[in-house]
Amino acid sequence: MVVIVGQRTRIVELVLGAVLWCIIAACMGPLVYRPEKKIAPVAVAVTTKNKDLPPMPDPKANDATLAGIDTTGIGVRDDVHIWIYTNYTTTMKRTILIAMAKTMRDVMVTAPKTTEEAKRLDQSYKDAAMMLKLVRGLTQNDADQMNELLFSQEFNTPERLNEYLRYNLLLSGGKVAN
Repeated sequence: MVVIVGQRTRIVELVLGAVLWCIIAACMGPLVYRPEKKIAPVAVAVTTKNKDLPPMPDPKANDATLAGIDTTGIGVRDDVHIWIYTNYTTTMKRTILIAMAKTMRDVMVTAPKTTEEAKRLDQSYKDAAMMLKLVRGLTQNDADQMNELLFSQEFNTPERLNEYLRYNLLLSGGKVAN
């Protein structure tokens, strides 16, 4: 009887050890298979016409103003809209990136005048960026790269970058000279 109880105890210990080992192995990040993801190119390469996308605007006309050209009326420049749809194929990523792009454009179109306005815009952007980091199968590094690529698309002229820097200064509590 003592031998049977001792064997059962040993079996339970082995099973619990195996379960614990499996849990630890599953939590080890580098051991989990993650396929390599390609980084989206910064340059727009539209080879086929998509009826759901606006036409590519003339670069000179598009860059002539801070707001750029938005023929769709969704609050995102047409070139950025095309770039998002060309480089990202899932609806979830596209929707989140469009929301982020709208907030970035608001920095230029309806430039905040007070720190409170800047903080509201910043919170809107952070909310969308957080959603991007929660997309299934997307690592935080991938989300950060997508954010950086979108930033480089949105603030692609010295005037637009200057407006972003003014917003950033206002956001940090500094005074912005007009």
